Parts: sequence; C-alpha cells; structure tokens
Amino acid sequence: MTDDTGQTERSTPTAVWIVIAVLAALLVFTSTLAVLQWRRAHDLQHTAALRRTAATTAVDFGVALYSYDYTDLQAAKARVLRFATDAYAKGYDADSAAAQESIMKIKASQRARATGVFLTDVVHDRAAAVVVLQTALQSTDGNRSGVTYLDVALVRQASTWKVNTARPVAGLP
Repeated sequence: MTDDTGQTERSTPTAVWIVIAVLAALLVFTSTLAVLQWRRAHDLQHTAALRRTAATTAVDFGVALYSYDYTDLQAAKARVLRFATDAYAKGYDADSAAAQESIMKIKASQRARATGVFLTDVVHDRAAAVVVLQTALQSTDGNRSGVTYLDVALVRQASTWKVNTARPVAGLP
C-alpha cells in the first residue's frame, strides 16, 4: 500500500530501528564514560592513599629521629630504624656512636612534634618530603627549643614506605 506521497508504510519500522540504534549508541557512550570516570576516581584515590602513607612515614620518622632519652638510646634507635631502608640504617649506625656519646655526656632528652609536612608527587614508588618539627631539648647544658626542617627521600618497598635518605635543611628561619 502507498500513501498520498507515494511512500510505502515500511518507513515507520525503519524509524523505530533508527531510534533503537541511537539509544543503543547512547547507552554504550554513557557506559564507557561511567567506566572511565570510575577508573579515574579509583586512580585518584590510590594516589591520595600513597601520598598519605608516604607523608605519615616521613612524619613518624622525623619524630622518631628527633625524640630520644639518654637513659634508653637503644629504644630511640630502634624507632628510627623501623622507618629506614637498609642503606639509611648503615649510615645511621656509623654516625650514631659519636652522637650517642655526646647525648650521654650531657644527659640529653629531646622531644619532637611534627607541625607540617610538604610532599612531592609520588613517581615510580619514590617521593620526597620536608617535615617541619618543633623540638624541645633538656640537658645538663640547659634547655632549648627550636624548629627543624628535615628533608626526607622515601622509597616504597613492597607496600611500605621507607626513608632512604634524610638530612636537616640548613639556613631556614
């Protein structure tokens, strides 16, 4: 059968198929977009979690490094080494004997509290941080307090962040 314009009635089913095809394309597009957004959100959460744990390790290390009591230096050393790589531990062991002698001589006890941390981006399981520490020292030579800035290089070993190098930043107010 034909209508007044000479077209057959088959154009109506074709229009239905076009609508179905457009809806299917929209479904595929929105599904793909949803998956991409989910993956991006997951990657951002993973990056944020890596940064948080790296920053926490840097802060905990800084507090451990600048907190000690002359009556139990081995416990202080154990706290520091818990956050260190083997490479850092070797250097720390080599340097600690002279420092321990000085600490014992003046009967020093020091407490540190982190007041800030600045962290770089995590790149290939590596990050760097500057930890800001408020320190208070008590000794037979007197008491003093101050602010220390500690530059820390971190590496991720397995799923744990470890300190590979650390040095105080000189020249900051």
